[in-house]
Amino acid sequence: MHQVRPSLLAAGLTTLATAAALGLAPGAALAAPSPAASAPAISVNWFGVADVHAHTGTVRGRFDCGDERGLAYIEVHLAQRVRGIDVTGFGFGVIGACTDERTAGTWTATVPADAGTFRAGPATTTARLVVEPNSLTETTERLRLLPHCPRP
Repeated sequence: MHQVRPSLLAAGLTTLATAAALGLAPGAALAAPSPAASAPAISVNWFGVADVHAHTGTVRGRFDCGDERGLAYIEVHLAQRVRGIDVTGFGFGVIGACTDERTAGTWTATVPADAGTFRAGPATTTARLVVEPNSLTETTERLRLLPHCPRP
């Protein structure tokens, strides 16, 4: 007779106990979420702005709250390889709240460089839409930073 590892046996018993507690027969499928439910979404524009003098990068995009409601904000991580050195930074985009009247819109985040400075060229950003208390969606996108041109 084959021996069964104690950890494998414990995992199987835990799964059976959970199924029994939920009233599921072995092999029963859980119901899929309603197709009408809309999940939060976030996107990043293809172009951002590098301000060499301020040591910042500015990133923009769009958000959609879906069916979530609550305090909402954007977390942005920006990374770029500049002259063989990794330049990174972290910033926030404040969008207020996801309400029945406001379910989508645009966001902007200015990200200060931790060390060095962002320059015109390719970069990568990870943007997270957080809708309190428990919703999080993120995307990682490539973008091109353009040079900041001050207005006369």
